[in-house]
Amino acid sequence: MKSKIINVLETFSGIGAQHKAIKKIGIKGKIFNIKATADWDARANIAYAAIHHDLLKNFKQVLQSKKLDNEQQIDLFLSNYAISLDSKKQSKLNGKDIIFKQHLAASIILANNQVDITKMNANIIEREKIDLVTYSFPCQGLSVANMGRAKGINNKESTSSLVWEIHRILNDSKYKPKYLLMENVRNLLSNKFKPEYEKWLKVLSKLGYKTFTTTINAAESGSIQKRIRVFALSVQKNIKTPFNNDKEFNEFVTKLTTKKALNLKQRRKKFNEIFDFDLDNQENIDAAIKNTPSRIRMVETSKILNQTKDFYINTVTTKQDRLPCTGIIEFKNNLPNYTNYRFISPREAYKLMGFEDQDFDKLLSLWKQGILTKESLYRQAGNSIVVEAIQNIFEIIYDIEKGVENE
Repeated sequence: MKSKIINVLETFSGIGAQHKAIKKIGIKGKIFNIKATADWDARANIAYAAIHHDLLKNFKQVLQSKKLDNEQQIDLFLSNYAISLDSKKQSKLNGKDIIFKQHLAASIILANNQVDITKMNANIIEREKIDLVTYSFPCQGLSVANMGRAKGINNKESTSSLVWEIHRILNDSKYKPKYLLMENVRNLLSNKFKPEYEKWLKVLSKLGYKTFTTTINAAESGSIQKRIRVFALSVQKNIKTPFNNDKEFNEFVTKLTTKKALNLKQRRKKFNEIFDFDLDNQENIDAAIKNTPSRIRMVETSKILNQTKDFYINTVTTKQDRLPCTGIIEFKNNLPNYTNYRFISPREAYKLMGFEDQDFDKLLSLWKQGILTKESLYRQAGNSIVVEAIQNIFEIIYDIEKGVENE
């Protein structure tokens, strides 16, 4: 019996960890079809389309198909969208050259990107027959790293309040997706923010969903990165699930992750697959740490990854040149005014998030052309989801679907 396709709307899509997870779960991933995305970060959108839609091969053909033949037409097309260059505020694209704008326009078309979640029309749910909405909404309003400035999900000044756009879209759509999948920082379940999260669960319940919440540490699910995140799976109440509450859901998830946890030998192997200790590699040279007072303090206080004995890596952050960083690597060199250490490279950051060399290779010419920057690549990786962690939830949705089919 042929499985019914699960059409996916990937909001806050970033570089597409969900898309990558679907590809990595093999035959189980065949039932998922990403119909549309939504993200306003220009360079993340370009990276997404390069990795998942072969942007570099297809962008000219795509632009021709939409009759975007000159800069004036491309500017007019892009003027329909609120786009950000730093993922924090809307940006003007006046200073960007035609090459950048061509790639950005094509990336939006290729991924069916709705761009600004606040402007997204709820009719997309019915139009694309969406069965699953993923929403890894911005974590800045919840993050411990914001040192007291975190404002939660209810404060409209907080970027984390964008989660309520998901409510608007679901509420305004007569056609309701079968599943919702959320990922965010562990602080969402802290004493400070749990009441706000519980309010969100009540709202979802009124929309007809039962929600199951758990945390997954990527380092216990096939990754070497220590990164604990909250995952919530909402399922329409009429659909039978193999768990009835959060405790049972957590046990179900743990059975999956336990099978994937790496032993010391496997972690060492993965560590050596991720990190490149070649002193002549240009990507490594570009990550060399300057010999300045602030950088010396980083060297003195950061974990030196070459010296690891357990082969676990700290959480990948959006800025490697800030404390706390993921760690530093001994890097003997003769570069003037540089230390004998380097930060992890953007490629290594991507690989720690579960992407592969072949994915990052698709970004190299974009980086070389200045369309993507080193800073944006680090930000994209740090804002992403560890693929090995979110794979578990897609596998669970597959199991639920199979249970529904077999009834």
